[in-house]
Amino acid sequence: MSKLGVAILAHNEAEILRNAIESVKWADQIVVVDAASTDHTAEVATASGAIVLTEPNRTNLNVNKNIAIAACSTEWVLVLDADEIISDLLAGEIRMVMADGGCDGFLIPRRNHVLGKWVRHGSQYPDFQLRLFRKAKGRFKAEHVHERLKVDGKVGTMTEPMDHHPYPDVATMLRKNEFYARFEADKLFEKGLRLGTAGMIWRGFFKPFGRALRRLFFKGGIRDGVPGVIMVAFDFWNNVLRHIILWEKSSRVASISKST
Repeated sequence: MSKLGVAILAHNEAEILRNAIESVKWADQIVVVDAASTDHTAEVATASGAIVLTEPNRTNLNVNKNIAIAACSTEWVLVLDADEIISDLLAGEIRMVMADGGCDGFLIPRRNHVLGKWVRHGSQYPDFQLRLFRKAKGRFKAEHVHERLKVDGKVGTMTEPMDHHPYPDVATMLRKNEFYARFEADKLFEKGLRLGTAGMIWRGFFKPFGRALRRLFFKGGIRDGVPGVIMVAFDFWNNVLRHIILWEKSSRVASISKST
C-alpha cells in the first residue's frame, strides 16, 4: 500500500498549527519545517507527533517547502500550509486516488475563509491547488512565493475541498498584505521593470481598479457580503501597494543615475 507524508511549513503558527496536524493524523508521516519561529510552533508540532526541522525564515517560502518535501520518506507527499485543514471526506478521497495510481499529482479545490466566512465568489473558489503528488515527480521551482508546484507526469483533479483560513482577523490581513506586496515588488524590480509617473498611474491604479470591479460585480464577490467586499478591497490594495513600492525603488535608482 502506498504511504503518504505530509509536508508543512510554519512560522509563528502555534495557535493554528495543531488543527492542521490533527486533520492529517491519519497520514504515515508528518514533517514540519519551523521557519525560525519565536513562539511555541516547534513545541506544538513535536507534541503532535510531527518530525520537526528548523530553518531560517526565508522570504521565498517555497525553498523551505522543498526542504519539507525532501524530508518525507514516503512515496506520496501532501503539501499543507499551517492554516489549512483536510476534512474527513477529503482524506478518504486522497487514500482512494493514491490506491488507484493513475496519476502522479492531483489538484485539490480550496475553500478560502475570510474573517470566519467561506468566500466562494470573486474568483475565490474553487481555487485549485496542486498539493498531492508522488515525491519523485514534484518540486517547487522556488522562484516565486505564489508559484505552483511542478509535477512531471499526469495530473488529475479531486472533488472534495480543503479548508483554508488565511485571514482570521484584519491584523493578519494587513501583515500578510504588506509581506506579499513587498515580495512582488522586489521580483518585478529584479526582472527589470521600472515605473515612472505614467506607469504608476496605469499599472498601479487603473489596472487594479478594473480587476477589482470584475471580481466584485462580474465574478460575484459582492454576493459574499462584507467579507467578500473586504477580500476584493485587499486584493486591490495589494496590487496598488506593490506598484507604489516598485515606483519608489525605480525613482531611487533614477535619482542615483542622474547624480553620477
